[in-house]
Amino acid sequence: MINKGFIMLHRELIDWEWYTDVNVCKLFVHCLLRVNYSKKKWQGIVVNKGEFITSYDKLAVETGLTVSKIRTALSKLEKTNYLKVETTTTYTKISFPKLNDFVVEVGQSQNDTPNDIPNSNEVANISQSNDNHLATTNTNNNLIKNRKKIFRDKVFSHSTFDNIILESFFDYWSELNTNKTKMRFETERFFEIEKRLKKWAANERPKMISTKVKPELLTNR
Repeated sequence: MINKGFIMLHRELIDWEWYTDVNVCKLFVHCLLRVNYSKKKWQGIVVNKGEFITSYDKLAVETGLTVSKIRTALSKLEKTNYLKVETTTTYTKISFPKLNDFVVEVGQSQNDTPNDIPNSNEVANISQSNDNHLATTNTNNNLIKNRKKIFRDKVFSHSTFDNIILESFFDYWSELNTNKTKMRFETERFFEIEKRLKKWAANERPKMISTKVKPELLTNR
């Protein structure tokens, strides 16, 4: 199995109705990790974005839950319209009716990669990214605001740099485009915060030194 990329869970997830149901919450997060993020084909069957092919037995192995607990958890999620389950004699297809309420693509996503399942050539994917990522949340409101907060937290986690450096770095790279849909750093193909910060700090130091007040020379004593 090839696992690349990552998702980020919004803190509002703790207010989700199934958060305190350990089995349901665990299975739902697992499905978010397994879902396709682009259209694929599996044995002649179209598997759209927001869907993936699996089986009850496979889900049990992947999550450590029993098949019975998998069935119960899926039933709860399906009744509350968080998942849709289609089962045949050979496979089970799980889909997210409201995928956009939970997964928001930020920046440049990559192509899907195959994911093997027992007795099949199931196609699944987790999108690749660097600091441009898939941000998982349970709300579509204030997406830019949330992403800016995430980016700021990541920048200021590099506490070895001076706060003035971090602030100026964040202000520059969080600037929004004309449509106010992306931050400057999200338009970059590659973006490693630490490496960028080192270059930024090296360029900022001469400016900081030059702005210091020079001691006044006293000629009359």
